[in-house]
Amino acid sequence: MILQAFKPLLFLALFLTCLGTYGQSKGKRINIKNAETGIVSRQTGKNRLIGNVIFEHEGALMYCDSAWLYGDSNKIRAFEQVRINQGDTLFLTGDYLEYSGNTRLAKVVGEEVRLKDSKMDLVTTQLDFDRNTDLAYYYKGGKITSKDNVLTSTQGFYNSHTKQFHFKDSVYLVNPSYVIESDTLIYSSKSRIAYFHGPTTITSDSSFIYCENGIYNTVLDIAQFEKNALLYNENKYLTGDSLYYEKHHEFGEAFVNIMVHDTVDDYVITGGYGQFNGHKDSTFVTIDPIYSVKQEEDTLHIHGDTLYSTKAYTDSANEYRVVKVFHKVKFFKKDLQGKCDSLLYSDLDSIIKMYGDPILWNDSSQVTGDTIFLTIANQKLDSLKVFSNAFILGIVDSLKYNQVKGRNMYGRFIDNKLNRVFVNGNGQTIYFPKDDAGKFIGMNKAICSNILIKFNDSQIGSITFLRKPEAKLIPISKAVGETALLENFKPRFAERPKSKADLLKWE
Repeated sequence: MILQAFKPLLFLALFLTCLGTYGQSKGKRINIKNAETGIVSRQTGKNRLIGNVIFEHEGALMYCDSAWLYGDSNKIRAFEQVRINQGDTLFLTGDYLEYSGNTRLAKVVGEEVRLKDSKMDLVTTQLDFDRNTDLAYYYKGGKITSKDNVLTSTQGFYNSHTKQFHFKDSVYLVNPSYVIESDTLIYSSKSRIAYFHGPTTITSDSSFIYCENGIYNTVLDIAQFEKNALLYNENKYLTGDSLYYEKHHEFGEAFVNIMVHDTVDDYVITGGYGQFNGHKDSTFVTIDPIYSVKQEEDTLHIHGDTLYSTKAYTDSANEYRVVKVFHKVKFFKKDLQGKCDSLLYSDLDSIIKMYGDPILWNDSSQVTGDTIFLTIANQKLDSLKVFSNAFILGIVDSLKYNQVKGRNMYGRFIDNKLNRVFVNGNGQTIYFPKDDAGKFIGMNKAICSNILIKFNDSQIGSITFLRKPEAKLIPISKAVGETALLENFKPRFAERPKSKADLLKWE
């Protein structure tokens, strides 16, 4: 039967009567709201609709230029200017539609398939939409535009109820402040929070982030990154098993196997937990922290329970770095080792200040005192200051030690070896001079207020007594026991770190 040029209401009444027995076994029937021309087949249940076609099914309106309606299976195939309106909140358009009233599944195909709601605009070439779950799927590439964000990916699905996206393969999110590239990303257009799975990078003007698992709040610019996490901020790298980062405050936290690397000042800090503040250019590290800085062709490694590094300023134009290390401090360099309770280093004056039972080892010499200042110039050891109870001892052999003690000492280094020492106040010395044949002459023991000692290959070469000394030469046979030791003599070479790994051991 062919119907042409009829009134829409008369056509619909007749058409619905013909289809009254179709499509009621599994789901509610797809209803025809409008059409200009129709061809109805009672035998096949295959019906043709042409011109301003409108269907309704369970709250959704479907528009097209023409369509096939299959009464037995309760399905439609729609062509040209396809549009689905689900309430007043979701709109889906394309060139071709397949829809089942039983399963409530829609497939839309076209050069530009568009899904739009109050939160986003999705464009693709093929989209599957499940009205039961409010999920929309695409498999051949899609582009989503929402507030401040444009996102593309090869595959994805969107939950129009929860406003959540799940993207897979070549995910690319562009924001005015950053760009995210990921293998897998879950994004909520309602909360604007992104969840990463797989290799992911976040790039902005001042920072670069890499991780393989994480969460990023794009509203607050706060993120938590897991698995091989790395943050690069201007000239610094921050890595760890996991990272927490607040972009606005340039504040970061790193957990387990952390590393901070400054590519300008050329230092590296490692540890188990750390905090980084970009505005202050400061780093706080604990759990076995080690600060390593290049010194000429060697590297100085400093360890303590807690390490704090920050930028300081003499004025607005001049800046310098301060490193503070607290409790159970050790440091290692091939030609210098040390130990103390706390340490302060500033590259303004390049002085290492040691407090709390400080001790230094340089070659075969040991230096102790209440406080020790060690100056570095041009990446070499330059000068030494020991305040109160200063004591230097040098190994002669397994039984003999050259010794110098006094109230304060001031020393100079040449080629990273102690070259001379001035003793100021209460000076005392013990040393073992040799004759031209290299045999010991005896043991020289002297007391003098001020003394100048010169070293050759870390051994005492000469001693100059600047005030009237009290001195005597003791036969080598009698230079034993307490006679050969100054008060407070205490060799501590066994505590000397022999490698960077020894810094983590505390006796």
